[in-house]
Amino acid sequence: MKFCAKCGAQMEDGMKFCGSCGAVVSDDAATQQPQYGQTQPYNNYAQGVAAAPKQPNQTVQKIVAKVKKNPLIAIIPLAALVAVIVLIIVLVNVTKYQKIDAKELFRFEFEGLNSHGTVTGELNAYPADVYDDYDKILAMSKDMKNLTNVVDAEDAEYLARLLGTDKKVSPYLSLDPAELKKVWTKAKDPAEMVSMRKALLQTNSKKNFTIKAKFNKEKDLKNGDKIKVTVDYDEKALKDAKIKLTNTEFEIEVKNLEDGIEFDPFDSKYLTVSFEGVDGSGSMNMSTTSDTPEEIRYQSDNKYDRNLKNGDKVTITCSTYDELKPAGDAFYFESDNKFYIIKSKDALTKEIEVTGLTELKEIDVFENIKFKFERGTPFLDVSRVDNDDMDKVIVDNVSFSVLDGENLKVGDKFKVKAYPYSSLSEEGYKIKGEPDSEGYFIKEFTVDDTMPAYVTSANGRAAYESADFKDMIADEESELKEHLQGKSSSWLFYDTNVEYDGDIEKIESLTLKDVYVSFTDKNNSRNISDYVNRIYGVYDVKVKTDGEEKQSASFIAVVFADNIICDNGKFIKQSSYSSFSFHFYGSMADFNKEISGKEGYTLTKCGSSGEVKDKPDDSKPEETTTTTTAKPEKDNKDDSKVEKTDDSKAEEKDDSKDKEKETKKETEKATEKAEDKPADEEKAS
Repeated sequence: MKFCAKCGAQMEDGMKFCGSCGAVVSDDAATQQPQYGQTQPYNNYAQGVAAAPKQPNQTVQKIVAKVKKNPLIAIIPLAALVAVIVLIIVLVNVTKYQKIDAKELFRFEFEGLNSHGTVTGELNAYPADVYDDYDKILAMSKDMKNLTNVVDAEDAEYLARLLGTDKKVSPYLSLDPAELKKVWTKAKDPAEMVSMRKALLQTNSKKNFTIKAKFNKEKDLKNGDKIKVTVDYDEKALKDAKIKLTNTEFEIEVKNLEDGIEFDPFDSKYLTVSFEGVDGSGSMNMSTTSDTPEEIRYQSDNKYDRNLKNGDKVTITCSTYDELKPAGDAFYFESDNKFYIIKSKDALTKEIEVTGLTELKEIDVFENIKFKFERGTPFLDVSRVDNDDMDKVIVDNVSFSVLDGENLKVGDKFKVKAYPYSSLSEEGYKIKGEPDSEGYFIKEFTVDDTMPAYVTSANGRAAYESADFKDMIADEESELKEHLQGKSSSWLFYDTNVEYDGDIEKIESLTLKDVYVSFTDKNNSRNISDYVNRIYGVYDVKVKTDGEEKQSASFIAVVFADNIICDNGKFIKQSSYSSFSFHFYGSMADFNKEISGKEGYTLTKCGSSGEVKDKPDDSKPEETTTTTTAKPEKDNKDDSKVEKTDDSKAEEKDDSKDKEKETKKETEKATEKAEDKPADEEKAS
């Protein structure tokens, strides 16, 4: 007696093939009864009873029995017998696999709207990690007929929440014992069933199931469309787990997609946009209609803009209160139980051109503009725009302001800002040009030589001899003469080193000799200096006196005024309150020393390019002379003054001075003149 080395079945002596499993039996095959050990639990799940020895195949045993009863069968050629046995083996191997219709493993869902639908398909199972604890209990069940119920009422609620309302997993992936018994027919025990199912539930590194459904079309679906589904899986891994998938390519039909309304948010059916007003100050109006879904709203980037002009671009955006849902390449939203389809999110924004605003007539507010000035170059202040001769429309509807308009010289720049009131457009006009971001129209101007300028030595004599100052200078000359008449040199006001013998009886001549201009390049309006320029008319004065020794004398008189400006060909004083004044000097040397030495100033003779400096008298006008013969001791006297003859003469002059002080008229006049004179030119006697 011998036994099959492969399956352990008993064999008759002389048999070349096992009647149970069909294995070829060698002559030296063991005749010993095989020892059957415990079958190892599948996938580490414990099994309550040791696996029984494999029983001989019943089909093979029947064939062997027939051979014994009918010896003729033994003559069948060995090759034919082998073929029969191989066929039997194949049939046995085929029938041991659990066949599963792949379609039964998946859950398919259609979303979106009709003609814009999408499809998704996934393994119809709970999340993979849900099975871990439940499968441990199932694997310990007694047998397939007595599977343990692993789901209680609380678990059932939990599992239902995982799937969603009215959804059930595939029977092969269920946790319900009744369903598992029906479908897992090839599992010999619960542990094997659990092991086989785990092969279906394999996941990748992202915890996604490896068995997937692929579609030939996934979006823009409509009801009735047929979609081809191909199941992608690891065939070898399932075969190792005794599973064969069938029907791995099949069709599904699209259904239950809701019909939607194609929605253009900027169709006049839902939104009207209009513009009103005049060009440059127009406004926009947006109005929805009764057909506009309540779920949407509109917003413009120019909502509060009241300065629109024809040709401007306005962007309007449509949005929904709830988030848009995808529908293939499109999106949709629900409002009033209707579904509205938007082709793309780009369709929610539209740029609209401003049209239909009343055209305005352009006016150039800077053309022929004039200004009000203070001071002159090189310290010119452009104080404001002169609107005296400006068109009334501009005066009433445009405001002007000057920028950078202080302390300007020729060639400097300043700007003028013009701002139109809303009333300008109401009058039917707009300012020519483009405004800045704040609505101002700005133009730059350059200071030129037509604007006010302080008089210099170049035009000082013209200014002094001009008709503009003729009367004022004539009055000052008259007052000068009046002041000299009857005066002794000691009783003169406003003099420097003027001395002569006796009192003046007659002014023989008062002749304008030269004109000088003293000028500073400092900004004198707000610092140490009290004037920018001073123009001097220098006169030769010849007088006749009642002196005992000298009855004639000559000296210098100057008539001057401060801050003289040339404006548009006319000469004016910067301040209407200033006036001309006079002063006397013994000689030009005295004049030059006092005036040209003033800090910060340059004294220049008009018609001369050079600065007047304190230098010898040979470059200066005629000095003081007398008409009488001088005593010998006087020959060497200083040319800059007339010395007194002796102490008695000085005392005599003092007496004369006292007498003149008693003259009320002279005193009052002198005091009044002193009050009008600048402080730096006053000189007490």
